[in-house]
Amino acid sequence: MVMKSRLKILALLGLCLGLTLAGCGRKGSLDDPGAPAPSQGAAVDPAAAAVQPQKPESNEPFFLDFLIN
Repeated sequence: MVMKSRLKILALLGLCLGLTLAGCGRKGSLDDPGAPAPSQGAAVDPAAAAVQPQKPESNEPFFLDFLIN
């Protein structure tokens, strides 16, 4: 009896975890954060879509910089 309820709990937990992970994110390729969003009907040429990164506005240190340096 205990085994059946443990199996049911694990199955329900697996189902919930599967649905949660399946719902997160977006299907498709990653977007460049600096790139403008492409219009719906336009074909995108990968060579023409290259965007030059912008320089940061200021070079002030951030209080968490010690974590990555």
